[in-house]
Amino acid sequence: MNLGLEELKLLLQAINLVAVMWVAISARNKVSKDALDAKLAAHSDRLTVLERDIKHGPTHEDLKRIHSRLDKVCEDVSTLSGEWKGKGHTLDLLHEYLLKEGRK
Repeated sequence: MNLGLEELKLLLQAINLVAVMWVAISARNKVSKDALDAKLAAHSDRLTVLERDIKHGPTHEDLKRIHSRLDKVCEDVSTLSGEWKGKGHTLDLLHEYLLKEGRK
């Protein structure tokens, strides 16, 4: 019996199909309707809580306003950083001048 690649693939797919069907049929008997109903009720409760909480969350417009305000804060911090670098340089120059004058 000499099987080609295509025949081997077809055989493996058939075996896979039979195995999946067997697992589905055997698992069907192990799950009771009451267990499924309880699980669905728990998920329903969780979804209700999520839907209620999401109503109080920020909207897209709120997030857009927050983002624009954060952009402004970042811009201001960048400006302050530049100013402090300039002031630090001036302070270094004053310090250097005072040290040199103290040597004379």
